[in-house]
Amino acid sequence: MENYPQLSKAMALSIILLFAGVTISPALPASFSKNAPILASIDLIINDDGSGDPTDNEVNIPSYTPDSGNTPTLTINFTIVGTNSSENTAFYGDNPWEDWKNITVTGDLLYPVNDTTLYHVGTKGDWNCAVTPTKPGGAIVLGIDWPGNGSATETLQIVNGTLLRPAVDSFPWGLDCNITVTITDMDGVFLKYAKVYLIWEEDDCEFNETEGNNKIGNGLNGEYTFWIRRADQGELPPKNITIAAQSYPGSSYWGYAKVMMERPNNPPLVFVDDDYNSSTPGWGYNHFNTIQDGTNAVGTNGTVLVSNGTYAESILINKSLGLIGENKNTTHIYGTGNGTGVNITANNVTISGFTIQNYTNGYGIIIASSMNRITNNIISDTIGGIVIFWNPFEPTYPNNGFNMVTENLLIRNEGVGIVVSGKNNSILHNSISQSEYGIMVGIAESNNISQNHISDNDNGIVIMTSYDTMIYQNTISKNLELGLFDFCTSSTIIRQNNFIENGQHAYFHQALLLRLRFFKNYFDFPITRSIWDGNYWEKPRILPYPIPGLVSLNRGFVNDPPYRFNFFQVDRHPAQEPYDIPEMI
Repeated sequence: MENYPQLSKAMALSIILLFAGVTISPALPASFSKNAPILASIDLIINDDGSGDPTDNEVNIPSYTPDSGNTPTLTINFTIVGTNSSENTAFYGDNPWEDWKNITVTGDLLYPVNDTTLYHVGTKGDWNCAVTPTKPGGAIVLGIDWPGNGSATETLQIVNGTLLRPAVDSFPWGLDCNITVTITDMDGVFLKYAKVYLIWEEDDCEFNETEGNNKIGNGLNGEYTFWIRRADQGELPPKNITIAAQSYPGSSYWGYAKVMMERPNNPPLVFVDDDYNSSTPGWGYNHFNTIQDGTNAVGTNGTVLVSNGTYAESILINKSLGLIGENKNTTHIYGTGNGTGVNITANNVTISGFTIQNYTNGYGIIIASSMNRITNNIISDTIGGIVIFWNPFEPTYPNNGFNMVTENLLIRNEGVGIVVSGKNNSILHNSISQSEYGIMVGIAESNNISQNHISDNDNGIVIMTSYDTMIYQNTISKNLELGLFDFCTSSTIIRQNNFIENGQHAYFHQALLLRLRFFKNYFDFPITRSIWDGNYWEKPRILPYPIPGLVSLNRGFVNDPPYRFNFFQVDRHPAQEPYDIPEMI
């Protein structure tokens, strides 16, 4: 009870002060108070400019250490201090709300500063800034804009160094490109014997260098040219190149420039892996887990690289691109019965390095365009392995041609291994087996079927209603019914092939009215007989080898009704031994 009167007085005093609008807070030094008095003056003081005399505000461009991959920097130490009218001192950065973002470092610098290269050290307003100056005769300007208090600046002069001027400021990631840089001394004289280094800035990796010899692209007129290959650029943009140059070997004068890597909207290089997911760097830009997403994202004429795995999908390719599997034995495009593995409707597409299988009611690859390349694949368990499709009777249908199918293994495709229509297609160095028909050429002009191994099919090669087909140096063996059937063709050449252990090596049927209607009325092609020459017919032959066949007056196929009679064509120069036609590895 004795303390009660004192407590009452304290309470009464608090109430009076509250109603009077008076607040009491402990006194804080100006340097620690967020609500410090407005400062009368602000100074930015250079303690050490990082080069030579620490306080003369003059710097030289620093030297690069070859093979290090580390772009050199100058570390500038400075203090930001302010005083108010009462001579109280405040130091910028000593309070947690005073950060680096109110400090500016501008001028002739290689890269802008960030929270890693501009940072507060200790107390009393001390800061460090790590920068690389680039231009002799240029400047570095440090500034502070202290919120509510004012601003200050300090300038450093860049004295000695070498000047670099790249021809471009940036280049697109994912493409081969070249960079030319012009190098001069401080007086603008071309440096013909400079040492020049290229560095991947983010990776701290030196990846190219040269020493000038006053030759084109290597010192003449101070110009140095470098190729930046796609293979050197890594999987993810952006990645910047620092160019370091020494005036001449042994010189203390250096210079630096940068070329920035651009990130194109549609990347020219895309990576697909069935193990990628949303946590994968580059996910949704140039990293995907389905091939279709990869082909949709890649730029025209770009490349999609597919890692080993199984991809259960049917792919439509409607732009020019390269689709490259990591390994044809372990990179699978796998069907569920229906559909097509890869449907190509654009020109200039390359497909390589895949096993395409299990489209048992569909096709492995359909090509409905021109100038495509299908190489080094395994295609199995489809109705048709590779189909080059053309409809010459549809005026709006593309005039497909100049496709190349090479170095593929086609096996167990129920209907046909390869179907060829259109013009000027090449089927080279493939192995085709265990199909009803190995290769079928139909409604086609000037196609080349060469150096393939066609074996263990019901029928090896069938040529129908086609003009100027070349069948050259193929091994046609162990086909159950026919090695080669030539039906209603003109100007077919069958030369230097091996016919071995077929049920019947060859047969032809020329339906005269159908030939006339097709070749003369539709296409205005000349009608000439097939040429058989220099083929090997299972064993050495001394006499010309006769090829049995049928000539009919009707418009139909071999089993059509009358007006037909047996006939022979002749290989007048049969080979005495089989040709050495390498099998696909």
